[in-house]
Amino acid sequence: MTNSKKNTNNEFAEELPLEGLLNDENSSNNTSRRDFLKVMGFTTTAAVLASCETPVIKSIPYVVKPEEVTPGVANFYASTFYDGHDYASVLVKTREGRPIKIEGNELAKGTNGGTSARVQSAVLSLYDEARIMGPMSKGAAISWANADDQIGKKLADAAASGKEIAILSSTIISPSTKAVIAEFTSKYSTAKVYQYDAISYSALRNANEKVWGKKSNLFL
Repeated sequence: MTNSKKNTNNEFAEELPLEGLLNDENSSNNTSRRDFLKVMGFTTTAAVLASCETPVIKSIPYVVKPEEVTPGVANFYASTFYDGHDYASVLVKTREGRPIKIEGNELAKGTNGGTSARVQSAVLSLYDEARIMGPMSKGAAISWANADDQIGKKLADAAASGKEIAILSSTIISPSTKAVIAEFTSKYSTAKVYQYDAISYSALRNANEKVWGKKSNLFL
């Protein structure tokens, strides 16, 4: 048998220095049993210290459990997604009230269960620790009551003095959002809505209208 075949059958090409590691202290070898135990003790201590840095997550049981929540059993809720670019009818998978997965709703006639990468990854934005968690004023966190009070006073002053109140947003297709904006503009007569899309599909819509007779963002 050639050397190459011998090496193939041999799991360890070189001799493992186990005898040297477990050698007696009085031996002429450089590595003693005491040194081996020192190394093992150090690695064990380091592993214990590393595990102590892991944050402790406390699980508190329900005092009165909601009827629709069963620990370990997922719930699905039908919803919609729109970020100014992508639209989809979706099913949101939740566990104990926490959304963990988004899938397309196959019963929706508009999208037929289709989604995009942005729709699928939208659930990650709920767990972004770097996002702003509440209202801010001059770089400092304030309460929602304080924010509502400050914004309400400035809006009232602007309307009383005849200054324009501008609402800048992307294209709005939500009926509920349009109803809220209509209520806002009826309260403040100087309010105007400006819709601007960072990625405009107007050229595609106009081209589809000329070619197919239907103004749509989709490739017909």
